[in-house]
Amino acid sequence: MMVLSPAVSGIVVAWAFRGFTWTPWWLLVCWLLCYCVQFSAARWFKSHCASRWRLQPLVYCIALCVVGLPFVALHPGILAWAPLFALLAAISFRASWVRKERSLWSNAAAVSASCLMPTLTFCYGVDTPSIPYPSLPGLTLFLTFFMVQFGSVLFVKTMIRERGRWPYIAASWIWHAVMLAWWAFVGNGYLIALAVMLFVRAVALPMIARRHTVRPLAVGITEFVTSTAALILIILFLL
Repeated sequence: MMVLSPAVSGIVVAWAFRGFTWTPWWLLVCWLLCYCVQFSAARWFKSHCASRWRLQPLVYCIALCVVGLPFVALHPGILAWAPLFALLAAISFRASWVRKERSLWSNAAAVSASCLMPTLTFCYGVDTPSIPYPSLPGLTLFLTFFMVQFGSVLFVKTMIRERGRWPYIAASWIWHAVMLAWWAFVGNGYLIALAVMLFVRAVALPMIARRHTVRPLAVGITEFVTSTAALILIILFLL
C-alpha cells in the first residue's frame, strides 16, 4: 500500500484535473515492477549475491524491460529522473549488503522514492512533456506523503523492533506533532483530520503496548487502514 499509494494519488488528481489517459497507469505498472526488482535484488545483496536469490531479480528485470523500454522509447525525458532514483536504489542496496535494511536511513530512501512518484504520475496525467517537470500538485503530494509515510516508519518501529524504547517513541511523537501543527496552520479539514488520526495512533498504541500485547498482525491492519484513509484524504485535499 505504501509503495503504490503516492503514485496512485498523482494519477487520480490528474484524472480529476484533465481527464483520463493511459500514460500514468502505464508508468504505475513500470513503478510496481521497479519495486519488485528492488525488493528481490535487495534480498540478493543481503545474501552477498548467493546464487539461490539470483533468479527472482533477473526475472523481474526482464519483465521490467519488456514493459518499461517501450515507455522510455515513447517518453525518453523520464530518464532525466533516473540518476535520482538510481541513487535511492543504491542506498537501499548498500543497506541490504551491510544488513541495515531496517535502518532509518534505508527507510528514508525507500520512502523518498515512493513519495517522488506522484510528481511523475501527475505530470504524465496532465501533460506529455519532453522532460517531466515538478508541479505544485506533484510537490504537494510528495511532501504530504513523505510526512505520512516516514511517520508510519517511526510508528511501526515503536510497536515492533524498537518497542518500548523512548528515543524512538519521542521521535515518533515529535514527528506527528509537527505534522499536526503544520497542517493545522494550512487549515485544510482533510489534512487536519488525517493528522489527528495519525497522531492519536502514534501516541495511543505504544502506550497500550506497554501494558498489553499488540501483535504485529494488529499493527499491520492498523497501517493498512490508516494508509487507505491517508490516500483518500490527501486526494480530497487536492481536489
